Amino acid sequence: MVRQKLINRAAALKIIPSLQGIIGTVIRILNDANSSVDDLSGVIRYDLSLSSKIISIANSVFYSRGTEIFSLPQAIINIGFQQTKSIIVCLLFMENIRKSLKLKDEDMLTFWKHSIHVACSAKILSEKTLAEEPHKAYISSLLHDIGKIVFYAEVDNYSSIVCGADTNGNSLNKIENSMFGIDHQEIGHVIAVKWKLPEAISCVIRYHHEQPFEEKYKHLVKITQTADRFLINPDYYTDPENLILLKEKRNIEMEIKKNMEVLNIHC
Repeated sequence: MVRQKLINRAAALKIIPSLQGIIGTVIRILNDANSSVDDLSGVIRYDLSLSSKIISIANSVFYSRGTEIFSLPQAIINIGFQQTKSIIVCLLFMENIRKSLKLKDEDMLTFWKHSIHVACSAKILSEKTLAEEPHKAYISSLLHDIGKIVFYAEVDNYSSIVCGADTNGNSLNKIENSMFGIDHQEIGHVIAVKWKLPEAISCVIRYHHEQPFEEKYKHLVKITQTADRFLINPDYYTDPENLILLKEKRNIEMEIKKNMEVLNIHC
């Protein structure tokens, strides 16, 4: 049965050993309101590839302040503490997915482009509405569709299914349920539990297509829902949150461009 096959694949999907410790620690720092630059620097300083990438980003045109940066703590300060945490989560999960699943390059690109678009919109919406912490909205939205990676790996024509749903304005999760008996929300939640992601992120992953949502993280879920919906059909809805995103469309596009270039995701 396809449903059980997808669940088994999600349950077996582990964070690769070389990233296990650092991802777990970064997630804990992410949830700790008292964490500091030194805490974050201490986690990644021994990962030469990741440290080099953060220093390189700090010296990029987006974050450079005119003086070349060589130290990791100063790089984090230049980029911004919360922004650095978001970048690290992106880089770590991109690397984990790349090494643990043999996805086609075009499928990886489609997945991350969508994720970055929704994350940037969610971040800006949270800044404007003050309904949620921007960095939490960004990271939760970045990972909201993590369940799709299993579908991409296991279903041969999944990219066509996604494209068809977007083009026709149909609900992807309903199509998945009708075809496979399960959707990417449920599969994503299996992964979130397996990877011990924070409850707030797991909740967004599990319920970002559900309406209405009246639970502990309803504001965070709604921000992701609105950002996701805005990407697919920006001019259709007239609720206040969507109107905010329409007004901020230019800023969102600039934020997306910056994130795509910083993370080296190319169209």
